[in-house]
Amino acid sequence: MITQIDLTRGTAPTTPTAVDVALEASVTNERATSMIEASWHLAEAYTGRTYWPVTAAVAVATLEADGTVTWPRYPYPSAVTVDEWQGGAWASHTGHEYVPETGEVLNLTAGRYRITQTGTVTPDEPQPHVVEAVRNLALYQLIHSAARREFKTMTAGDSTLTREQLYGLFKGSGAGVLIASEVRW
Repeated sequence: MITQIDLTRGTAPTTPTAVDVALEASVTNERATSMIEASWHLAEAYTGRTYWPVTAAVAVATLEADGTVTWPRYPYPSAVTVDEWQGGAWASHTGHEYVPETGEVLNLTAGRYRITQTGTVTPDEPQPHVVEAVRNLALYQLIHSAARREFKTMTAGDSTLTREQLYGLFKGSGAGVLIASEVRW
């Protein structure tokens, strides 16, 4: 099981555009840019995919029994190096096999491993529904941030709800529905 992963990112996706989000949310371009980048990170965590290029990555995995470790993000690196924790230091591990199509490192014995990505992983362009989900999520967070409490309660017909009763970010923004097809199990 992977217990830690450190990623070094390339350039953030250029869509959705910060200017459009800033105009719609009535915030500065800098604030919109920051929220869009944060929304891309949330989308990655939600889907298990990488939408930014990854120039370097290191994952640490601990196995209780002999088995396999799967790289935590898709698309998977084309190659990895594997080191094993032995005698208080990392030592190169031999005897493993890496399957780039599935991101699996096979033939590992019980122990602690450091798996390092080789080369840069460049993801495909995100699907339009994913870009729209990120846009919706960024807008939702900018408009409904704690600094902009525009309403405390809302009444429609004979229903009244408070802001705290609203769904979480993905459900409330509609982003969860849009990127549900991107989820990898």
